[in-house]
Amino acid sequence: MNESKLDISADFKSISDNEWKMLVEKDLKGKDFAETLVWHNDNGILLQPYYRSSDLEKIKNPERFRSVSNEWVIQQDFADSKDSNAAILAALERGATGIGLHLKGNANLSSLLSEVYVDAIPIEFNGAVSENTLKQLIEVAKEKRISLNSISGVVAFKPLSISAELGSDQSVDELAEVIKGYSNQFSHLKLIQIDASIVKNAGGNENQEIAFALAQANEYIDRLTDKGIAVETVIANFSFKFAFGTSYFTEIAKVRAFRFLIQSIYNQYGVDAVAEITATTASINYAAKDSYTNLLRATTSAMSAAVGGCDRLVVLPHDVPFEEQSTFAERIARNIQVVLQEEAHLSKVKDAAAGSYYIEQISDELAQKSWELFQAIESMGGFTLSLSQHKFQELIAINAAEVLNDLKDKKRVLVGVNKYEPAKTDGKEIKSTIAVNGKDYKALTPIRWSAIFEGEASI
Repeated sequence: MNESKLDISADFKSISDNEWKMLVEKDLKGKDFAETLVWHNDNGILLQPYYRSSDLEKIKNPERFRSVSNEWVIQQDFADSKDSNAAILAALERGATGIGLHLKGNANLSSLLSEVYVDAIPIEFNGAVSENTLKQLIEVAKEKRISLNSISGVVAFKPLSISAELGSDQSVDELAEVIKGYSNQFSHLKLIQIDASIVKNAGGNENQEIAFALAQANEYIDRLTDKGIAVETVIANFSFKFAFGTSYFTEIAKVRAFRFLIQSIYNQYGVDAVAEITATTASINYAAKDSYTNLLRATTSAMSAAVGGCDRLVVLPHDVPFEEQSTFAERIARNIQVVLQEEAHLSKVKDAAAGSYYIEQISDELAQKSWELFQAIESMGGFTLSLSQHKFQELIAINAAEVLNDLKDKKRVLVGVNKYEPAKTDGKEIKSTIAVNGKDYKALTPIRWSAIFEGEASI
């Protein structure tokens, strides 16, 4: 038998970028390449129909976008109510590995966290957090006979994010006192949350989310160090929150670009720290019409957050647009993450996006766009001043208007909403959106893309 060694390089001739493009243009039969195949996304980035190794070679140090791990906490959020403790324990028995608590002013943490192993379960405290929240946590630790250093998660003091949500300047004085008094007692508990999810849910795009988070971080550093807090302590207390939509690859790139950029800021202050990111599926994408299609949107959003490299992930139930949510919807939302971890094994692969010509290219371009916007915000005087001048709100409003126009014209498709609408509807009452009239400037009010097609208060 005459056997010869297979030489792929000789038998399969390589083709240059120009030759490849000529072949594509030949198949287009006279149509313009850019007009036909190049996609302009919301961030002003031109997305090519294909990417090659030569695109990766153009990127300076693509490894700067790489994450160290793809493990994440399956977080389920709970309202502060008399039934919350039972619901928390049930969720932890059924796959949740972390919890979020939206506190009321009179919250009783001892009751809410009864039988919860708070030294093993990371917790995000949101809502009406105050110094009393930390005092109660100290008492809970004493009751459970555990070290304060064993408690991890976030007590989400976020005056700058609340400023944007309410359109009213919030003081950082309480936050400064809390950090001075408690940051040394809780070594694994973050006390500052920079919540960029409000940008996404108000209609913003990915580079606006990143720039919003960077500008907040920089302003916290400036204002808190002025109050005598060491920059290392400020940065050590940062936790970031982003909402994830359905632009799958761009959302993956968002996490990677943000991690690189925030690290660049940390480096300027001589601080070596890793950003902690909570991801949540974006409520703006959830539809009340044919609400089960939200399961598809939630799954792709969760996948992009996981592949991008989030630390905690919240999947909103598919019936979140309605006044009442079902336990079935909560279970399915939790199980989406369980499937991604236990069956898709997304948590087992370190940075699954590494080396992808497409994602590496988007990460690079998104980082450039976000940094340019961040610099523009800084040139206006920083985060708060850009809000007071309504500059940032205008950018978000422009992006939202463009998306809504595309949905109306069906240039973009929302399955079950502006295409493939169901013959029957659920008959559930839709949660109303209350616009906030800001005292000092225009507030960033959450919207839902599908609301313009729903019309009536109930369907």
